[in-house]
Amino acid sequence: MNDDHDLDWYRAQWNELVDVLAVEDSDAVVSEVRRLRKQAEALSVQREVLVEAGVENPEKALQMIENMADQLEELYAERDHPELPVKPEEETNGTSG
Repeated sequence: MNDDHDLDWYRAQWNELVDVLAVEDSDAVVSEVRRLRKQAEALSVQREVLVEAGVENPEKALQMIENMADQLEELYAERDHPELPVKPEEETNGTSG
């Protein structure tokens, strides 16, 4: 910590901190910093889970989830309407001979 700063500098830093945190008083600063620290820790844990799952970023994870949801929707539709023919993917893509 640099002891060369005067009281005005500390007040300016404090005022900037209060503005950045969008809080009204000193008690709120402490609770907001604690809330942000807790949120950062949770994000760190979530990031570790993504890395362990082999996902580079949250957007890829969301895309994977959306794809799985689409697949489930198709499976439920097939289950609910077994009388409808199920076309193999080759036929639906026009690659069948």
